[in-house]
Amino acid sequence: MTDGSTSDSRLDRLEALAETSLLAIRQQGGQIGKLRESIQQQGTQIGELRESIQQQGTQIGELRENIQQQGTQIRELREGISEVVEMMTEQTQEQDAQISESNQRFENLLADARADRQRIDETLEELRRDRTLNENEHRAFRETFQTLLAEVARIWQRLAG
Repeated sequence: MTDGSTSDSRLDRLEALAETSLLAIRQQGGQIGKLRESIQQQGTQIGELRESIQQQGTQIGELRENIQQQGTQIRELREGISEVVEMMTEQTQEQDAQISESNQRFENLLADARADRQRIDETLEELRRDRTLNENEHRAFRETFQTLLAEVARIWQRLAG
């Protein structure tokens, strides 16, 4: 029985080893199943992440396009502002020139008015002198005429009388 018991014991050990191996394989199978589930979940998550990344990529593309459009709008706005500033500068220069010209005309008119005023004052002074002279001459004429009339009256009285 030694041979038989050895064989049985070997057989028992082989059976025990087979059972342990089977248990280990079953446990590993369960773990592999769990790993497969986990891999599938991770695959699903990766798919969702890819989709999210694609959506974000699309959004980033749209944002880039918006930024480019805004950049274009800003450039156009700057150009418009530059044109307005240039136009305002030109208008200011034109107005300054017109104001300068108007000031010069005013100064010329003022100088002419002062000269006219001086001529008027001189003419008035001359007219006053002429009037005084005329009044004096008129007075002298009247006196002379009255003297002449008085002389004529005396002559008529002498002749009449």
